[in-house]
Amino acid sequence: MEELIGRLRSTSTSLSSPFVDDYSDFATQGLSASKIPATSLQMSSLEALPAEIITYILAFLPAVDLAGLSRTSHLLRSHAHNDLLWMQFVRDDIPNYDQVLSPSPAKSWRDLYIAHHPYWFLVRHKVWFADLPNTGTIILARYNHRLGCIEGYRLIAEHGAHTFDLWEHNPDVIIHTFNPKVRLWLEDPVIKLDYTDSTHGKRFQNELRMPTNSTHGVCSMIFLCQPIPKQLQHPSMALWPPSIIPSVQRVRNESQNKFRDEDHRPRTLDRMSDRTFRIRKWVEFSNLMQPLSSIRMGEDVMTYSTLLEESYMPTKEKPYQGIWVGDYSGHGCEFLLVLQREVTNNTTMSRQSSTGSLPPGMSMEEREAEAQDDSEAGFHQMSQEEVVEQAYDDAQDILDLDGVTETEVTETSALGPERLNVHFPNVPTMQSTSNVQSAQGSSRDNGDNWQFGRLEAIKLTGDINVPRGQYTWIAEDIGPRGFLRVGNEQMFAGARMVKSWGRIAGRDFRHDRFIPSQLIMISHDALAQYWEVRLTLLSHLCRFADLLTQDFGHISFYRRVNIDDYLNV
Repeated sequence: MEELIGRLRSTSTSLSSPFVDDYSDFATQGLSASKIPATSLQMSSLEALPAEIITYILAFLPAVDLAGLSRTSHLLRSHAHNDLLWMQFVRDDIPNYDQVLSPSPAKSWRDLYIAHHPYWFLVRHKVWFADLPNTGTIILARYNHRLGCIEGYRLIAEHGAHTFDLWEHNPDVIIHTFNPKVRLWLEDPVIKLDYTDSTHGKRFQNELRMPTNSTHGVCSMIFLCQPIPKQLQHPSMALWPPSIIPSVQRVRNESQNKFRDEDHRPRTLDRMSDRTFRIRKWVEFSNLMQPLSSIRMGEDVMTYSTLLEESYMPTKEKPYQGIWVGDYSGHGCEFLLVLQREVTNNTTMSRQSSTGSLPPGMSMEEREAEAQDDSEAGFHQMSQEEVVEQAYDDAQDILDLDGVTETEVTETSALGPERLNVHFPNVPTMQSTSNVQSAQGSSRDNGDNWQFGRLEAIKLTGDINVPRGQYTWIAEDIGPRGFLRVGNEQMFAGARMVKSWGRIAGRDFRHDRFIPSQLIMISHDALAQYWEVRLTLLSHLCRFADLLTQDFGHISFYRRVNIDDYLNV
């Protein structure tokens, strides 16, 4: 069998030709191959095989080679046009292929496959997120078997009904329950590629216009990307997706002429990225006096990338990884990618995949922690008034960061240096080393609570403070090194709580930093994050800093999103 397939791919039987104008032989456009040899009267060894053996062999070929084979002889053309072979190509690209029972509105499976080539990868990878500034967007692509079209819609979430409760562990913290309503925004498609039996010319270089917007005058076109080879990628390049998100292909996401150069687009199929694409949108105003002329304004280009399925599909060893929706209070619901990585030693914790370094904000926190002893030694040189003044200045800085609600800002804005009194508030503190070690021992005995690895939450959609493509929180070790306690309060009974770092920032992602937080692991489908936002940051300056600490933290909830629930038409 291997010998037959090797003979099929040999130069004596050319599978493709760059000299084809008819789009019916779509796969042969732009591929590097030799010219089709002159036809011979002698039947080849392949053609001499029984028909069922030829069909069996052709089932191992990809669509491109099958289309090229159909140009070698009339006999092989008849075998290559077997519609059962092309039906399998269509179904291989559709996750829920059992719904597709016929090629309608196309006359055959081959015609249907050709009509949407080479954009079947949109349906195959299904999850796509964009580089829209700050907020980003996430869409799901699917095949509509009723209309014979490829379509993509935004995935959105609404808060749902709220209830309020006090945290038994810390009554100063008000907990807002989170019951998100996740759905596709079907009223406004982002992608829509209708079926058509006409040719579209060179699809690799051309942009395809899509009838997506119901709003009059809003136009959009989709076009392909050419990836940047890994050896040419550099940290200084503006690439999409970001380096902290696993991907096998990355493309540029900055262009002075909005990606109009042909260098940004593939010339051949083997140079095409099947992990990224772009959409160009603009508003077009018609001229009533001159109907053939129009005014084009507000043009913008968004680059979309997919996620590796192994990075968001949970497994027995990595049950927490996946796509999640989180509650970000006034910013609304945001979608996250949670990665569960293995941690072999301390030096690999929280390192970025591209540079091997800590996130900048976390690096600053660790440097401050290392300087704590030196700062305490010099505290006696500061007067009490200076300490209180510094505490107030730091409090005003942190209140401008993401993670503090509008109510908390109102309550603390009236505080001045003269009103920031030294007292002993009743706030929860980190457990001692002995307590943690004893808790680890009990956790180890209970196999259900034994966890390992590092969790990294990356925003797929973001806000004005922490934008898309950035870390939102990191739990460096959900195993014994990060373990804090097992919840005994009613709301989090039995939940494992581990140390984590939460990211906060000012508007436009300024002054970003990581603050201590606690990850509450309710289940494999529900998480919560306790943000320990504090009024003072003088823990590295004052050995009496705990006397000045006033806790203004809150708890955010996260729910897993099952992507397959939204792909059925």
